Amino acid sequence: MSTLTKSKIEERLKDKERPLVISPILDLKQIGDVSVDLRLGNQFIVFRMHRFGEFSPYDQPGSKLGGLQERQVIRYYGEHFVLHPGVLVLGSTFEYIGMPNDLEGQIEGRSSWARLGLQIATASSVEPGFGGVLTLELSNVGTIPLKLHPGVRVAQLVLHDALPQMAKAYKGKRKYLCPVGPQFSRAHLDDDGKRFSLALDPSVDGIAADD
Repeated sequence: MSTLTKSKIEERLKDKERPLVISPILDLKQIGDVSVDLRLGNQFIVFRMHRFGEFSPYDQPGSKLGGLQERQVIRYYGEHFVLHPGVLVLGSTFEYIGMPNDLEGQIEGRSSWARLGLQIATASSVEPGFGGVLTLELSNVGTIPLKLHPGVRVAQLVLHDALPQMAKAYKGKRKYLCPVGPQFSRAHLDDDGKRFSLALDPSVDGIAADD
């Protein structure tokens, strides 16, 4: 698996047959030697910690995680989001990402923010054929609250060749399609999670209570 360097990234951004979409790029300095800096969007999903003591996504009928989480939207200018130590929130990229069928990406946090305690991750790679903004898991592993301003560069996208090219990339039944902001977890849709969370229930087909 080869990593795309700056010249190749710029080439793919202009390629009309196999376009890589990262939009908008507000400053060409966002394109580094082997990555593209991504900015923080203005939507956040936070837990309503006063509502519960513990939970499992499989305990939420019909996936109503909205009772445990809420979406907050702040303005790009003049407002900020405070991320407290030991807290996880979901944010998203400011940029829309459109992946061609022969590239995959990995999200990494920028070291400048990591040194302040901000940990950034995504649960999976950015698959070929994906389109939308990227949900970011934001955690403060430091000891003081961090002020996060929408629009600042907090993450970077590293791109790799995915060969041979996929004919039907990101097709079929998907849990996260064309997101325009951070997405609530849809872990409740995982069949294996439902099955194993009920493993001691003798009514579950194929799993005996005494196994």
